[in-house]
Amino acid sequence: MSNVTLHIPMDKTVRTRLEAKAKGLGFDSAQAYIRVWAKAEVEGRSVDYDIDDWGEPSQAATKRLNKATDEALRGKNTSGPFLTTQDALDHPASL
Repeated sequence: MSNVTLHIPMDKTVRTRLEAKAKGLGFDSAQAYIRVWAKAEVEGRSVDYDIDDWGEPSQAATKRLNKATDEALRGKNTSGPFLTTQDALDHPASL
């Protein structure tokens, strides 16, 4: 793939807010956000970044998610890796 650079003059506050929005959506930069949008645009697709059917998790759900994340990062309450499908299927019975 051959890359070219597109320079877009814009107000500094717009750039700052665009960068913040991109990071909030999980992009590492405003450029990555624009690249995804541009590729979808030329392919005739639209990308809806603002749809969130799940909404915000409850405080209890947030607590459970944070606990599970912490445990996973520490290697606690994890399983596998499984070398075969059968190993994975048999694992719950061994708990």
